[in-house]
Parts: sequence; C-alpha cells; structure tokens
Amino acid sequence: MRIAALLAAHNEAEHIGGVLEGLRAFGLHRILVVDDGSDDATGALAAAAGAEVLRLEPGRGGGKGQALRAGLARLREDDFDFYLFIDADGQHDPRDLQGFLDYLAVHPDGDFLIGSRYLERAKIPPKRWRTNALGTWTLGRIAGVRWEDSQSGFRMIRKRVLDRLDLCTCGFAIEMEIAMKAADRNLRWAHIPIRAIYHPGPPRSHFRGVLDTCLIAMASLKC
Repeated sequence: MRIAALLAAHNEAEHIGGVLEGLRAFGLHRILVVDDGSDDATGALAAAAGAEVLRLEPGRGGGKGQALRAGLARLREDDFDFYLFIDADGQHDPRDLQGFLDYLAVHPDGDFLIGSRYLERAKIPPKRWRTNALGTWTLGRIAGVRWEDSQSGFRMIRKRVLDRLDLCTCGFAIEMEIAMKAADRNLRWAHIPIRAIYHPGPPRSHFRGVLDTCLIAMASLKC
C-alpha cells in the first residue's frame, strides 16, 4: 500500500521536524509539506527532514484550504493508494498512523478513515470540543453519515475517491468540504482513535473557534 502524506504548515518551525521524524518511520511513498507563506524556518526544516516542500509565498496563500489544494494538485498525477493528512503543529502523534494501517489490514476496502479524538475529548479545551461536536452532529445529519470528530485533520482517504472531488474552499472549511462531498459517494467510513495533544502555554492554533466553525458550516452547506 502506497501512501502520500500532505501537510499544510504556517510558521511551524517548532514542531514540523518532530512530525516528519515520526512519519519517516512508516516508509511512506511521499511526504509533501506545503509551506504557506511562513516567515520562520518551517520550509528549511521540512526539507532538512527529507520532505518535499512546496512554498506558497506570502500573498499567494489562502489558509489551510488553499495550501492543501495546492498540495493535492502537486500529488495528483502520481500513482499511489491513499492520501494521508496530518497537522503540522504537533497536535497529532504520527505514531497513531499505526492504528489506521492496522484497520486497513483487517478492512482493506476502507475508503475514508478519520482520526477521532472522541475518547480523549476531556483533554481538549471544552469550548473547542463543544463547537466541534455541534458542527459534527449537525453536518453529519445533513450528510447522512455518523461522524465522531469531523474537524480532525488526521485522515487517510483513498486516492481515487479524493481525486474525483471538486474542492474550492479556503481555510479550515476544506476538511469539512471534503467530508461532505465524499458523503455522496456511498463510501466505507471508519473512525480511528487517536491521541488528543495540546501543548502547554498560550494557544497557538490557527483555528479561530466559533468563527471558523461558522465558516465551516456555511461552506459545507454549499457542497
């Protein structure tokens, strides 16, 4: 099974090396980091860790959505089986990829695997989880799919599935747009338990809580 990893990164010099080191242990087909206009050493550190780097210069980026779409365009012509998405900010443990692989070893027909922090939701800031849970429940009802953690950025999606989707959103709405558009295709879904990691100190996430949740909901309803 050939897997291509795609990471969108903006000013993640502190964490990108550790994430890539964790992924390297799995012998992935490709690892592509889209450096979305970082003004730190994110791109250089990613390259030093052995990843391919696609740089979007400041002013060309459009948030996570545009970065991921640029990465998908770069990878699409290659021949592999699954896209792997994982956040570059260290809030996912790359070792949890083993759970995805273990699932596919038993269920090789899986199409869309979402890393779920549901079992560790107590570790997530309550306001953040409540907005996630509300969006997950509401949009899941609309899509006719039961999701546990629809905003999780840790995913594996079969290439032939994702390549058929016409994506257009920017920002964090891209992840929900993918799920909503894929929901129309009668896929085999799975939720894979993953760790919930939040680093000590002031919040660094680029996710803007209620605002981004509302934008995600509005974008998803247009799908």
